[in-house]
Amino acid sequence: MRRKPSPRPRRPGAGRQGALLAAVWVAGAAFLAAVPAMARQFSSLLAGATALAAAGIAVLLVRHRARRLTRSLERSSARRRGLERALRDRATRDPVTGLASRAMLTALLHDIGPGLSVVLLDLDGFKEINDELGHQAGDALLVQVAQRLRAALPDADVLARPGDDEFAAVWRGPAPPDAAERALAALRAAFALAGRTVHLTGSAGVVVADGQRTSAEILRDADLALEAAKGGGKDRTVWFDTGLRTAADRHRELAAGLRRALREGEFELHYQPVVRLSDGRVTAVEALLRWHPPGGEAIPPGVFVPVAEAIGLIVPLGWWVLARACAQAREWHERSGISVTVNVAAHQLREPDFVERVRAALAAGGLPPTALVLEVTESALVADAESTARLDVLRADGVRVAIDDFGTGYSSLAYLVHLPVDVLKVDRTFIATSVDTTLMRAILQLAGGLSLQTVAEGVETEEQAATLRALGCEHAQGYLFSRPVPPDVLEPLLSGGLELGAARAR
Repeated sequence: MRRKPSPRPRRPGAGRQGALLAAVWVAGAAFLAAVPAMARQFSSLLAGATALAAAGIAVLLVRHRARRLTRSLERSSARRRGLERALRDRATRDPVTGLASRAMLTALLHDIGPGLSVVLLDLDGFKEINDELGHQAGDALLVQVAQRLRAALPDADVLARPGDDEFAAVWRGPAPPDAAERALAALRAAFALAGRTVHLTGSAGVVVADGQRTSAEILRDADLALEAAKGGGKDRTVWFDTGLRTAADRHRELAAGLRRALREGEFELHYQPVVRLSDGRVTAVEALLRWHPPGGEAIPPGVFVPVAEAIGLIVPLGWWVLARACAQAREWHERSGISVTVNVAAHQLREPDFVERVRAALAAGGLPPTALVLEVTESALVADAESTARLDVLRADGVRVAIDDFGTGYSSLAYLVHLPVDVLKVDRTFIATSVDTTLMRAILQLAGGLSLQTVAEGVETEEQAATLRALGCEHAQGYLFSRPVPPDVLEPLLSGGLELGAARAR
């Protein structure tokens, strides 16, 4: 019986390798079994880390945005503060000169209260300089004026520029007596401007605010004094007194009354005859405006005409006078060959449609152009060449032109040669007491050489009339013959000649 072969003999260490391999397999299996759990833990850790990182980034973003918002708010606040300062400065400071503005001046006058003094100063001739050299040069001039006023009035509590070419100085108490003159003196020296040397002066009004008065009232009174200084010749000072306020109140009353009178037909025309000295015949009448308000006394033209000029009513008044005179004079001209003289204001003469308006008035009134004499002043003729050309057009139609108050204006032969003139009305100053025969003879010779008709104004005595007649003066008007009278009183005077002195009592 054969023996079975014995098993392969075991190599040394084989058991240990198997055990190790088994351990590896067990460990691998255990690791694989643990992987899902580990993956879940890692995922949780990653998610936590991601969330933590996201939170950190969010914090950084929030902090960055907060810093940007803070800087933006700071810039906006700075801009707002700058705008507020600019607006405040604009409201309280003049942007050209740096002086106080009108608003600041008004507030300061209110705060200071009674006892303060104000010098209100206006530049004479500034508009002409501004128009000629331009606004930039004008602003430069204002800066220089402000500098001079600061130097001339160092004791003033406030210096302001309340208007275009107005300046004001304020003291909390009485102003120094020479303050206004110091300011005006500072302006008289020449200014260097835009490569040129310019000169100007100033006018000043001074007011002391005694008692309880508003800032508006103080400035109004200072302005009244200033206007009085300008009206008195400029380059001077006027201290306010209550008479100026009374005059201003009267001016306002007259202005309101004139507007009402023109609207409601309160005006009328009176006529003063122009007499031929050789035979006493009336050859013309001068139309003169009269105003007699209902229930009141008549107001002289010397009182209401300047107001009408100041408020812009002189032109419509002038057209009313012209139309009325042409209509009323038609019958006198048709019956007796009488012409009518109508005064024309300088403002009216400068109207662009002046020629058309005169022609329309003549046509509406039925008066031929040869029966109309337009009376103007020398200054109006000399100052405006365009106005002179308009008169030339009307003279070609047959209208005549008279110079009023000859001898008180330019009175130059050169002017008379070139001006469109037909009649010289010699001013009454040449015969105020007695006829100045030397001057009258010279004027009459001048008029004769230029073929001009002469009319002596203001004749009141028979002696004056006789002297004028002997000198060769052709015509005259004055109280010796008649005062200005209404149309119904004028009619008898036109029917025949006037004896010298016969109408003196009218």
